[in-house]
Amino acid sequence: MDYKQPIHSNPTGPSRRAADRFASELPLEIDGASGMTRNVSATGVYFETTAEQVPGSRVHFVVEVTVKGERLKMVCAGDVVRVDRKPGAVGIAVKLSSSFFIDTDHSEDPFDQLDD
Repeated sequence: MDYKQPIHSNPTGPSRRAADRFASELPLEIDGASGMTRNVSATGVYFETTAEQVPGSRVHFVVEVTVKGERLKMVCAGDVVRVDRKPGAVGIAVKLSSSFFIDTDHSEDPFDQLDD
């Protein structure tokens, strides 16, 4: 993962966010659709996909990351806090409630391990 400088919505004043966001473009899968993260933080993820979501709904998704040359899946659960309709895509902001890493060869359903 290529770590970058935090994104601050208001560089001249204090941020109201719980955690710094980092720009990132990582592939993900949600409800059988592909997508791409745009930024991540310790408490949430913003991504674009074609999978429709509704604010307040519970979602599960998998983000692919590379750590020290090893491909891993970050299995995530959270609540949709914002949906941005865009031409050809949907931007989705999720507040994470659970996430963990598994290797890409993991054969069991990773969502069975999430704390909902």
